[in-house]
Amino acid sequence: MPNYGRGPDELIWHKPGGRAVADFQPIACSDTEGLVMPWSAKDVPLDLDEPHQRWCPDCLALAREETRRA
Repeated sequence: MPNYGRGPDELIWHKPGGRAVADFQPIACSDTEGLVMPWSAKDVPLDLDEPHQRWCPDCLALAREETRRA
């Protein structure tokens, strides 16, 4: 998320939601939103502790629930 010079940008991670179609990757926290031109999947730890990075709260909850079921 850009801060437009007011501080460091923040990278917000989302859980993929379904298959990418024509350079559009749905995200798990939304039925309509997604990422255009997504990059390859990255294994982001649920206990992410990197400066200026965080999980989308809804995607993190879904990822934790999925981990509990596994």
